[in-house]
Amino acid sequence: MAAAVGTAIEYYDFAIYGYLAVVLAPLFFPGQDGLLGVLSTLGVVSSGFLARPIGGLIFGRLGDRRGRKTVLMATVTLMGIATTLTGLLPTYASAGIAAPVLLTALRILQGLSAGGEIGGAASLSTESAPTRSRGFFGSATAIGISLGLATAAASVGTLSAFTSPQQLSSWGWRIPFLLAAPLLVLAVLYRMRVEDSPLFLQMVREQAPPKAPVTEVLRKHKAGLLRLVGIAYSTQTTGGIASVYLLVHLSAVLHYPLTGALWLIVLIVLMPLALIPWSGSLSDRFGRRRVLTAGMAGFVVLAVPCFWLMQQGSLPLAIVAALVLNVPFSVQQGVIYAQYAEFFPTRVRYTGVSLGFNVGGVLGTGIVSLVTTWLVATTGITIAPAFYIIFAALVGLLVVATMKETASSKLSGRTPDASPAETSASPS
Repeated sequence: MAAAVGTAIEYYDFAIYGYLAVVLAPLFFPGQDGLLGVLSTLGVVSSGFLARPIGGLIFGRLGDRRGRKTVLMATVTLMGIATTLTGLLPTYASAGIAAPVLLTALRILQGLSAGGEIGGAASLSTESAPTRSRGFFGSATAIGISLGLATAAASVGTLSAFTSPQQLSSWGWRIPFLLAAPLLVLAVLYRMRVEDSPLFLQMVREQAPPKAPVTEVLRKHKAGLLRLVGIAYSTQTTGGIASVYLLVHLSAVLHYPLTGALWLIVLIVLMPLALIPWSGSLSDRFGRRRVLTAGMAGFVVLAVPCFWLMQQGSLPLAIVAALVLNVPFSVQQGVIYAQYAEFFPTRVRYTGVSLGFNVGGVLGTGIVSLVTTWLVATTGITIAPAFYIIFAALVGLLVVATMKETASSKLSGRTPDASPAETSASPS
């Protein structure tokens, strides 16, 4: 519950900007029209993702030395403050160049916070779970992400339904950002009541925390780190196109009404809530590799047909296509966070997951909206994002083919990429 609730609030804060990109473009980049203005606004989105690996290094090191709970309190606080301040920013019309500069600075702070969230949430949930149910419990992190994304889209969708375009551009866009303040209070109060991971507490009773967890990950767990980067790139690219990017695609490229597109995002983000824990349970029974393979293969098969259906001019048909495209996304989400945790021993798990997830995120979600919008703008082919989905899914399939199955392994035991010597040197 702590992993799901905290991550939901973090991802609500982080997603608001992406959902409002079309509205914010003329307010902070008024000299650029159409897709160029959207590209500039999405560039600020990417700056947040570029900051995530740095946040992962900072908070990952603290999490492996100080504990999961303390650092997760810090990440949600930083995110809430940065998001609230974004809602108070002046626009370009009143502050000139300072407006996009401040916007970018706050987005970077959000990125630092998000960079430390997933590693901690995945570590906390999986380290608190029994081995035979680790995939199921690990899916709590993915459930939190879906809840956060859905709440963000619903708040923007509700706002756009009850305000005119002029009101939304004048003051309405600030409301979803300012809602971060009360959410921050709730998150802090909730996480204050959570105990730390039992495996972490056991580890610090038996040995000193690692002095340089980043160095230890890079020296002793390179293979696991590289595999995590590859899976994170694949799943965040395919999932990013199938969810957050669709708002830009449907409203700015295919010219569907913004309100309708927003509520479609709510549907496709809420749909995984039923499939994610089911997928996690399947991975406990049949293995992580089989479930991941099924999700990635689903994107290869469905990408082109679904994007072709979206451009037929019918919003109901586009909704069906988007929902179908998000089935493999849901399957992936249910298993990946348990898989990430299983790549590393307890003493460096927070650092390893944070570093790999965020580097993969920079390569994946961090540039996915820029790449896909650029592909459409330069080629004029509106189904171009489907080809990028297929490429990313194939990368993921190649990585999964190199992995050993870890579903039945104990988190306190030897990791798949560690030699016996490494295990004795760094037990968890």
